[in-house]
Amino acid sequence: MKTKWGSCNRETGHIRFNLELAKKHPRCLEYIVVHEMTHLLERGHGERFTKLMDGFMPDWRSRRDELNGAPLADERWVETTNGCAADVKRLRG
Repeated sequence: MKTKWGSCNRETGHIRFNLELAKKHPRCLEYIVVHEMTHLLERGHGERFTKLMDGFMPDWRSRRDELNGAPLADERWVETTNGCAADVKRLRG
C-alpha cells in the first residue's frame, strides 16, 4: 500500500504532512518538505518536477526509496559509517 506522506495546495500555498513522518529519519522528512515545496512550482511529477528536484536535492531518489522502503511502524534510526540511516532492528537482525 502506498502512503501519502504530504500534500500541497498550490492555490492556498498550504502544505500538510503525515504525522508518521515524525517517526522517520530526518533525511526522509527533508525529502518530503522539498518534494511538497516543489509542487508549489510544478503540479505534477513530470520532467520539469524531476529537474527541479534534482536541482534542490540531488539525492532525493535515495531518500524517497529509504522512506518508502521502511515499515510504517515506530522506528529508531542510527547513522551508519557511510552516512546513511539504518533501522536499529535491521542492524541487530
